[in-house]
Amino acid sequence: MGAVSTKLRNSARNQPCTFNTPFCNHDPATVVLCHIRDEAAGKATKANDYSSAFGCSSCHHAIDLHWLSKEDELFYSLRAMQRTLHIWVQSGIVFVPQDTHRPKPSSKIMDRRHIATGETIR
Repeated sequence: MGAVSTKLRNSARNQPCTFNTPFCNHDPATVVLCHIRDEAAGKATKANDYSSAFGCSSCHHAIDLHWLSKEDELFYSLRAMQRTLHIWVQSGIVFVPQDTHRPKPSSKIMDRRHIATGETIR
């Protein structure tokens, strides 16, 4: 089995569906953490919990039974994972370190110049 996180699984409770497929029932009461196939998945093995998204019962069913084309399934799954990750970061469940400052460019680096004209490129 892939990585399991009770916090990630419980975070799906009463969340909006992030798949929003054409089959979506838009009912937060039916939303669960839906696993999306990743490298950890195999026969009788679920994907990692961080390779998941919030899905209502209808979207979960549509994805599991492959009611969508492969391209649409990939689109909805990737979009749902991105939306779910955004919710996790905003709520503090997943922490992404932020850069506090950017280093200044070195004063030793000369401006680039166009080979033919010799003009400075910024």
